[in-house]
Amino acid sequence: MLQVRTVSSSPAPADGLRRLRLPFDARQRSRLAATLADGTAVALALPRGTVLHDGDQLVASTGEHLLVEAEAEPVMRVTALSPYLLMRALYHLANRHVAVQIAEDHLLIERDPVLARMLAGLGAEVVADEAPFDPETGAYAHSHGADAHGHHHHADEFDPVSASVGEQLSIEAHARRARGEA
Repeated sequence: MLQVRTVSSSPAPADGLRRLRLPFDARQRSRLAATLADGTAVALALPRGTVLHDGDQLVASTGEHLLVEAEAEPVMRVTALSPYLLMRALYHLANRHVAVQIAEDHLLIERDPVLARMLAGLGAEVVADEAPFDPETGAYAHSHGADAHGHHHHADEFDPVSASVGEQLSIEAHARRARGEA
């Protein structure tokens, strides 16, 4: 079994790399037994809190790089007749801490009939789909690989103090709003 404990901080050219296709749920797990696309068994033992994204590369104990691919899975594609309605839908999903993949003209979320009804009530169109799901990890999440702007993030750059402060500020803002304060 191929052992993996590291996410590459210096990716190799993706051509020719063996591929590890995983759904979003599995890409959030630090410990995982999986199978490469070629049938090779692999055991992941990554740093706690690691979230793998489509295109990330793992380094096996042999030194070989492996390419992570987001596997197609059941999702809901959310569209709207205007950017305003799409942003409104995104606001309500974010307020519920729903994992969302954001594209220029649509959102992808995991299938959920309650959310589908809520979004339809907000004027969005919701269609069941099968697609690779690679949602945003959030401002305080630490991940590996590049974001949409090409910036690389690494676990050693994660600042738990800032994350705790940010979460506390959010909790306090919600409490003030609930009390009717500004």
